[in-house]
Amino acid sequence: MWYHRAMEKQYLDEDKQVWIIEDFLTKEEIEWFKSQTDDELGWYPTMRSPYKNILNKFLNVVPKYDEDGNIEFPNENSEIIDLPVFSKPDGVWDRLDSVLPKGYKRHATLQTFKYMTDEEIKSNLNKDVMTEYGINEEDIDFAMYWHQDPGLESNILVSFSLYLNDDFEGGELEFGNLPIKVKPKAGMLAVIPGGEKYKHRVNKVLGPNSRHTLYGNSFVDPEKAPVSTKDDC
Repeated sequence: MWYHRAMEKQYLDEDKQVWIIEDFLTKEEIEWFKSQTDDELGWYPTMRSPYKNILNKFLNVVPKYDEDGNIEFPNENSEIIDLPVFSKPDGVWDRLDSVLPKGYKRHATLQTFKYMTDEEIKSNLNKDVMTEYGINEEDIDFAMYWHQDPGLESNILVSFSLYLNDDFEGGELEFGNLPIKVKPKAGMLAVIPGGEKYKHRVNKVLGPNSRHTLYGNSFVDPEKAPVSTKDDC
């Protein structure tokens, strides 16, 4: 099992709460994910997008759209697709189970921070999100502004990002209260605890390509994990 040789955590803070694993994915897996991120079908802009730049995609369900052309979120009627890259023994799900805190809820959701020109950014500003984060229109040099992930009070142990590409500039994971800045590398897993101490942001993606990740959480109680809806995702 190749990953037993490569799955070494590198701790980035003194408390050993923020960590990465380089080469979490094989080259073959990275290539497979590229085929999925290159496919334009099934993406939708999240309601948290400061300028419609954060896109999600559900990989393991057949994409369906409502009468308004909006993507339907996974539900009991969704047609499930078996993806061996996730489900096979020693696949992505097994490896995530082995390194994340107990309570990882398996899923196959991609998240992209889309590269946009300054002109595109200005024409796509989400005023509601900017107001929520206290951002002025002249201060738009970001992909996702300073924020903290929910913690134990919201049933979340940790969040993670699995980087799928690195053929772009910018897009670093930067922490506001710790001297940590992670430059994405294709195949790297990064884990982020919740709470104010671990406030962070994703810096503006400078191109020429977008920044792609698989993301998710470990929960105190996976059975009580929130269900994705158009109102909160």
